[in-house]
Amino acid sequence: MVYAAELKLGSEDTIAKNKDFRVLSLGAGVQSSTLFYKILNKEIEPVDCAIFADTGNEPNAVYNYLQHLTSLANFPIYIVSKGNIIDDSLAVAEKGTNKGFLTMPVKGVDKNGKQVMGRRQCTNDYKIQPINKKIRELLGVKRLTGFNVEVVMGISLDEIQRAKNPLNKWQVNCYPLIENKITRHQCLEYIKINNYKTPPRSACIVCPYHSNKEWLEMKENNPDEFKFAVNFDIKIRTTSSNGVKNYLHSSMKPLGEIDFDKYKDSQYSLFDDECEGMCGN
Repeated sequence: MVYAAELKLGSEDTIAKNKDFRVLSLGAGVQSSTLFYKILNKEIEPVDCAIFADTGNEPNAVYNYLQHLTSLANFPIYIVSKGNIIDDSLAVAEKGTNKGFLTMPVKGVDKNGKQVMGRRQCTNDYKIQPINKKIRELLGVKRLTGFNVEVVMGISLDEIQRAKNPLNKWQVNCYPLIENKITRHQCLEYIKINNYKTPPRSACIVCPYHSNKEWLEMKENNPDEFKFAVNFDIKIRTTSSNGVKNYLHSSMKPLGEIDFDKYKDSQYSLFDDECEGMCGN
């Protein structure tokens, strides 16, 4: 294993010579940022680099925090993107691409009045695959067969249901927070004790897995982002090509008309879904 300290930072040519690799999946949220700081403080094993997969719909606070982390990093941080999940969802359909298809788990009603669920491919398409592609690029290979790549993920003990064994034989998922029995609350305490800037909540603005509390906080504290989500919610009904009326909220009512206090906890949080450990951390 070659660590970041032995590399010329930012040199992909140097990195590509090494077959064994350790990567931090960086979401710039509470848990993955805690891992970032623990790596800097040499409290957990170092990484060769961090990779941030950009869906094109992260909150401004996440992009700002990512910039903050980049200014502190002593290892490369790469930003990768498959495309803009919003633009792709609303585009004219193109066969063989994501364009024109909702790849997120929205709820809907088809033309026969039957409730349906959208395809949950967003994590795979906009997070996992771009990160895997970047790993191949950094190692200078087309396939990772025969390699051992550790992917360090920010899943805390209270989210242990999200920890999964990878499908790829070359990949080893590492969960330092779970191994050390650290919860999300303890991550926040660690950040506070060390006088680090508090990370934001990391998830797409239009994520259907937002809880009612999260929607309400967005509406009150980030009205522009909430307005964006409301407009997107309208568009996914009016632009549907298959007759399905889609909704971001599980109540299947327009997002802009919902009294979130009334629904309380009926809309669950992303933390209740596994999402492969790539989202919301």
